[in-house]
Amino acid sequence: MADKSGSRTTRDQGGSQGKARSKARVEEDAEPRAENDGRELAVREGGAEPATQDSGGGGLLGRIGRVSNSAFNVTREIGGSAQRLTQQFVSEAGHLVDVALTTETAPRVVVHGEVVEELPERERIETPATTAEELRRAGERLLAQSAEPAGADAPHPAYPHVLEQLCPDEARVLRLLFTDGAQPAIDVRTNRPFGVGAETVAAGVTMIPEVAGCRNPDRIAEYLGNLHRLGLIWFSKEQVEVRRYELLQVQPQLIDAISRAGRYAKTVRRRIEITPFGRDFYGTCFPKP
Repeated sequence: MADKSGSRTTRDQGGSQGKARSKARVEEDAEPRAENDGRELAVREGGAEPATQDSGGGGLLGRIGRVSNSAFNVTREIGGSAQRLTQQFVSEAGHLVDVALTTETAPRVVVHGEVVEELPERERIETPATTAEELRRAGERLLAQSAEPAGADAPHPAYPHVLEQLCPDEARVLRLLFTDGAQPAIDVRTNRPFGVGAETVAAGVTMIPEVAGCRNPDRIAEYLGNLHRLGLIWFSKEQVEVRRYELLQVQPQLIDAISRAGRYAKTVRRRIEITPFGRDFYGTCFPKP
C-alpha cells in the first residue's frame, strides 16, 4: 500500500517537472517569435529593419556606408555626364571657330549700295600710315620723288582711290560733262520782298540723268553730291546759252517745283560743269570718245 502511494507520488512529481520543462520551452520559443514579429512590424511601418542586439552598431554603420556609396556613385555618374557634355561643346565650338577663320570671301567695292566689282586680295589697298613718324617719312619720300624728272608723267596717286568711289551712273554723268561740256540747271525758290524769308523749293533741277542715260535717274542728287565731294564737278553760278534752258523749263519736275513754290515763284539759272581735276581724271582713267 505504501509502495503504491510512493509510486503515484513519484509519477505526479515527474509529470509536474515535465510540464514545467515544456512550459519553459514554450516560453523560450515564444520570445524569438515575439522579437521577430516586432521586427517585421517595424519594417512594415518604418521601411527599415531595426538594429538587434546581435548586429549592434556595426549593422547600422554598414547600411549607412552602403547608402553613402550609392550616393557617391550617382554623383560620379552625373559629374561624368556633365564633363562629357562640356568636352563635346568645347570641341564643337572650336570646330566652328576653325571654319570661320579658314573661310575666305572676296572683297567687294560697294558704292551707293551697288556692287561695282570684286577685287582679288593682291589689289586691296594697304592701310595708310597713322603715326606721326610714318607720315613724316612719307612726306620726305614725296619731296624726294618731286626732284626726279621721271615722276612728272605718272598719274595722280588719288585716281585709284577716286575710281573706287564711283558707281556706273556717276561715270556716265562724268562722261557727259567731259564730252558735251557744262549742263544747264535751275533752282526754284519762293519769292519774298527783298528776299527775306525766301526758301529753296528745288535745287539743281537738270536733265543730266536723262541725257547721260542713267539707270537710276531719281538718284541724280546723290550722284552730283558725290562727284562734287570728290572734286570732279562744281556748281557754277554762271549760265549756259539761254535756249538750252527752254527744254528744261517744260520738264514735269520743274513745273511741279514751281507750283509748290507759290504764285510768285523765282527761278535761278546756273550750270554744272567738270573741274580741271575731273577732266584730267576722266582722260586718264576712261577711254576717250
